[in-house]
Amino acid sequence: MNFDLFRLVIITATEEGNGFNWTFVGEHTVNLIILLAVLAYYLKDPIRNFMVERRGIIGNEIEEARKTIEEARKKYQEYSEKISKMEDEIKSLQETLRKEGEVEREEIVRQAQAVSQKIGEEARETIKLETAKARREIQAEAASLAVELAESIIKQNLKGSDEKRFMEDFIKKVEEEGKWHQ
Repeated sequence: MNFDLFRLVIITATEEGNGFNWTFVGEHTVNLIILLAVLAYYLKDPIRNFMVERRGIIGNEIEEARKTIEEARKKYQEYSEKISKMEDEIKSLQETLRKEGEVEREEIVRQAQAVSQKIGEEARETIKLETAKARREIQAEAASLAVELAESIIKQNLKGSDEKRFMEDFIKKVEEEGKWHQ
């Protein structure tokens, strides 16, 4: 609109008259003022209502934005506290797991020592039993050899009836001693 008014002023100034046409400008200025007055009179209430509504809408939007910001701050605080609690809980869990691991390690070491001790005791017992078994076998072998040696000596030195009697006596004694050692 400003462009049209500016063009109108230029056209008026350059028309056939050698001077500026004040009448033309004045008429159009008065028409413009009347138009603006009529518009202001009829549009005053709708514009005012629009502005009041707009102010209310903007005020409501600002209030909603404040509420949203406040809620966001509260949620931020809540989440910050939860994160802090989670960090503490994680540290607590790590400490608990570390302690449980130490207890379990100590239990495993204790069990390993007990098993080692038991294996040592079993080995000592096995050695004892094997030693006793070897002694019995050696004694049995020695007794067998002694019987054979005695038998051969007796056969060489004794005759018939003496030989039989000595052999029976000796066998009885060996059998009695064998029963006693078992």
